[in-house]
Amino acid sequence: MSDRVRLGFIGSGGIVRAHLEQGLKDFEDVEFAGWCDLNAETAAARREQVGGRGEVYTDAKTMLDEVKPDAVYIMLPPFAHGPAEKLVIERRLPFFVEKPVAIDLPTARRVAEGVAKHRLLTCVGYMTRYRKSVQRVRELLRTQKPVLMHGGWLGGGPAKYEGIWKWWVQKDKSGGQFLEQTTHTIDLARYLYGDVASVYAQAVRGRRQRPRFFTIEDASMVQLSFANGATGTLYSSCSTSVGGGIGLTLWATDMKAEFTGWEHTVKISLPGSEQITIPGEQNIFSHEDRAFVDSVRAGKNRGILATYEDGLKATAIACAANRSMETGRVEKVQA
Repeated sequence: MSDRVRLGFIGSGGIVRAHLEQGLKDFEDVEFAGWCDLNAETAAARREQVGGRGEVYTDAKTMLDEVKPDAVYIMLPPFAHGPAEKLVIERRLPFFVEKPVAIDLPTARRVAEGVAKHRLLTCVGYMTRYRKSVQRVRELLRTQKPVLMHGGWLGGGPAKYEGIWKWWVQKDKSGGQFLEQTTHTIDLARYLYGDVASVYAQAVRGRRQRPRFFTIEDASMVQLSFANGATGTLYSSCSTSVGGGIGLTLWATDMKAEFTGWEHTVKISLPGSEQITIPGEQNIFSHEDRAFVDSVRAGKNRGILATYEDGLKATAIACAANRSMETGRVEKVQA
């Protein structure tokens, strides 16, 4: 490999724009080789964002065969995963994939099997793992026993059903808010407390008048039973316009940690009235992008904190919750 990593992008929408804006476009060791999107104008907009570097495509296979990237970013909606990963795995390429990694477990499992078979380097876009606040709490938990947690994502839902919000409100395309959006908190819960053994979930519907194509839940509450005996509750809502936000509060035997906001500023309370506040970072995508590019250059993990296996396990938790909403029973989590 040359000194610069040639990147190809499958999917070139708003999440790619965010990665570029937060630092990726300025990485001196990156060459932007190809931009693929079903909408050529979207792909062209990303190319213009990096000064006209790279070729525009509407077919992923053609892009991969012609530009021959060293690594690929797969930036697709939940329902579109599977075919792109198959193409990338067939070419034995490292890949970065945005969360959630799939809308269903069979798809995620097939990809995971291909990754394991060929020992591919992967990175999943759970950027919250890279925050200093999260790393400090995780360090403190090493000497304590986790007890319980609660948190999630609360909001009023989209004002207009345009762009991503058109498919986001359709259950068969997004998988629901818990799978598509609250997945960040699902992953954070796993990262801090370990694997989840089972879940029990309840859905809330009919709170607001919605168009017919709005098929996701208005809200949900999901009880997590961790393998180590701890417990937690994660909530999601797109029907509460006041007092919303993102947060996670957890208690261990001798600690309380309260994360608030998208940036996950944390307030840690310890015995003896000791308190620690760590502000969260706004520009966090560059941290995971830097870890991925460094790892591709090295040919082995150089700072990646979330691999495809982590993405599979987060998806397994969400899929178990979706099953529980349908069955009304406790469902085992089986990645």
